[in-house]
Amino acid sequence: MITFIEHDDYYKHKMPQILESPRRLKVIIKAINECKILDQPDVKTVSPEPIKETDLYTIHSDQLVDIVKHGSMVGLTAITGDTITNEHTFKAALRAAGGAKLAGEIALKQPNNVAYALTRPPGHHATRTNAMGFCFFNNISYAANYLIKEKKVKRIAIIDYDNHYGNGTADLFYDRNDVLTISLHSDPHVSFPYQGRPTEIGEREGEGYNICIPLPVQIGDREYLQAFDKIVPTVIRDYKPELILVSAGYDGLKDDPYGYLSLSVYGFQAIAERINDLAKEVCEGKIAHTLEGGYKFDELGNAFLASISPFVKNYTFDKDISKKLTSSGNKTQLKETLVEIKRVLKPYWRID
Repeated sequence: MITFIEHDDYYKHKMPQILESPRRLKVIIKAINECKILDQPDVKTVSPEPIKETDLYTIHSDQLVDIVKHGSMVGLTAITGDTITNEHTFKAALRAAGGAKLAGEIALKQPNNVAYALTRPPGHHATRTNAMGFCFFNNISYAANYLIKEKKVKRIAIIDYDNHYGNGTADLFYDRNDVLTISLHSDPHVSFPYQGRPTEIGEREGEGYNICIPLPVQIGDREYLQAFDKIVPTVIRDYKPELILVSAGYDGLKDDPYGYLSLSVYGFQAIAERINDLAKEVCEGKIAHTLEGGYKFDELGNAFLASISPFVKNYTFDKDISKKLTSSGNKTQLKETLVEIKRVLKPYWRID
């Protein structure tokens, strides 16, 4: 069963001359409708409720909440140069956090439940005290914290495959071990937010539980998947989460205006297949996705379809992607990166 979570409020938040726009959702919904995925018996859509303003205080400072709230009351307010409110932003952001929360609740209910929150604004760059990178509040982090505090989940893993490091998610759980954060992202020397090096592993109780997999520029599918396979399955199996949450970003597509990874749409299918297999192995197939980035509009719909195809019983984006996966041939820099990641993580995980 896969459940899509959507709401009209997600279209109302707009930022002038910024590609993070309602067009992203329109492209995705069009792709879903054209493939008639919603006609499948194991697919449904639901609408989320917004969380309360006070709920945000569980992960964010009251100052940040006030800034976003009052920015929306004013209208167009630039919190940063690329994170701008309009009159609908605060309401949309509350419902985006509600969408991520609902996705987690649905996934948790029973084995092989998968949920996908088609939320805007995105969230994985929002730290406890700062909005940035198109993100106001951290949707997936709110959901994870809620499920642990209110639903008594003991261990959650967050896999972030957005092109950019999920610095906000890392910030919020950096000293905790009840949430394992794994981010695969482009080289922080060239890519916002210029963080996410292998040595950023967490601190105190969270030491070893923030895993950064920075990848060379223009890496391509095969090398990306090699990095995934060398690190992620071992750590997830050792950690044994009760639920996997996914920060699903599509700005890793080749020629995305904000991305550097050069992935194909088939690469996203391969990533999803791996996450699906891991979830079935360790947490009864319970997965909740929250939408993050993705701005190459002519391929975004297909990348999304590729990424959900492993979770839809009677739909396959492509039956044989083995010959369609791209390769950069950049094995030297990747090898050096993986050696460094393994060196850093070896005290904490059984990585070969």
